[in-house]
Amino acid sequence: MKSNTDTIAAISTAMGLSGISIVRISGEEAFAIAEKMYRGIGGKTFTQLRNKQLSYGHIVDVRTGNMIDEVLVSKHGAPYSYTGEDIAEINCHGGPVATQAVLQAALESGARMAEGGEFTKRAFLNGRIDLVQAEAVMDIIDAKTRASLQAAQNRLKGHLSEEIGEVKEYLTDALAYIGVGIEYPEYDVEEAQDEVVYALLAKAEEKLQRLQKNASRGKILNEGLKIAIAGKPNAGKSMLLNALTNRERAIVTDIAGTTRDTISEYINIGQIPVLIIDTAGIRQTQDMIEKIGVARSIAAIEEADIVLFVADGSAKWDKQDDEIRALLKEKRTIDIINKSDIEIDKSVADKLSGEDTVILSALTKEGLGALEEKIVQAAGFTEDVLGAALSANARQEELLTKAAASLQAAMDNLKAGMVVDLAEIDIRNSLEYLYQLTGQSVGEDIIDRIFTNFCLGK
Repeated sequence: MKSNTDTIAAISTAMGLSGISIVRISGEEAFAIAEKMYRGIGGKTFTQLRNKQLSYGHIVDVRTGNMIDEVLVSKHGAPYSYTGEDIAEINCHGGPVATQAVLQAALESGARMAEGGEFTKRAFLNGRIDLVQAEAVMDIIDAKTRASLQAAQNRLKGHLSEEIGEVKEYLTDALAYIGVGIEYPEYDVEEAQDEVVYALLAKAEEKLQRLQKNASRGKILNEGLKIAIAGKPNAGKSMLLNALTNRERAIVTDIAGTTRDTISEYINIGQIPVLIIDTAGIRQTQDMIEKIGVARSIAAIEEADIVLFVADGSAKWDKQDDEIRALLKEKRTIDIINKSDIEIDKSVADKLSGEDTVILSALTKEGLGALEEKIVQAAGFTEDVLGAALSANARQEELLTKAAASLQAAMDNLKAGMVVDLAEIDIRNSLEYLYQLTGQSVGEDIIDRIFTNFCLGK
């Protein structure tokens, strides 16, 4: 049975040919296991090495004493290590054979194979980091742009945790005031108490609202913005996809209905990771394959964060354009008049004359920069926002939403003139959601689920 007190080992670098690989050992027996494997120059043992200093030597097969590899090793004593436990790190030559041999020597010396994310899980369990910071570690590894990397680094530094901590303090103070009124009813301070509690809740709400906005943006930085390209056949959707991705990703012909299925590609627009989806032209058709493509296009549009509606600027606006626009009335849409290299038809220019309209040529790429700027604006990103500490994933966003809803319920009760005691339950619920967010009150199943998604060796 696996235990959180076992000494664990794993390869912490990607497998393949490289200059070096790192094998990490963590736990109470980490130094003793390294002692069995390590042979220093001049007979120096692992025990004799200085803390946090690289030392040259060899790793040997513990059964035969034969040398496996020449290495640089370091020791990191608890509690001042990544996991909060004793850690031994072995820098060996890169390549699967040498690296696996060093790992096998550690396992044969008493360590067990670490599970995915187990090193970071131990850092969390040992109080080195909270759950928000732990999730930030994987976000750093998975970062798709410099902006998402910066956001994850801010969370790892504890910026988001500090802001959540301020909200917790406001809510805790509010509960303390309510508690005084319950414990000492003889002090007739109900009216003043209500005012103080409401003021504290208002401060908490203001900060939570800001965190919620950042949460949705942070999720986009982490998971990507979904953008669907929609329009009737032959409007130039596939050519626009090719222009945005800067390669021939989709087949482009003069034949209407060439695209029969959705085609997607990840790109970066203004430091934002974007999943751009080219859809089949939406129209009535008797072709069964094209019908399936149209159905998939509509589904992609429904799931998209932003839709790029492409109108053929060289042709007259028609009923098909109206029907597609009607599908998009509930979506955040950027209107595009394509084929600006040809004279724009007046009917199209009249229909799409709003501020959110971009006129471009997917063929010549003229106007593409303006479209990218519109996308960044529509996503709600500015330089200030990109530099802010953002929360990053669906779990965090959901808990912030629940905390805000409970807080709003408490404030509504106070506004309605109900006794302050009734607000206490909602305040406690809001506080509980914030505890779950940082990991102070979270079930073991949730913890296991979070760290299972981590890569091995981290």
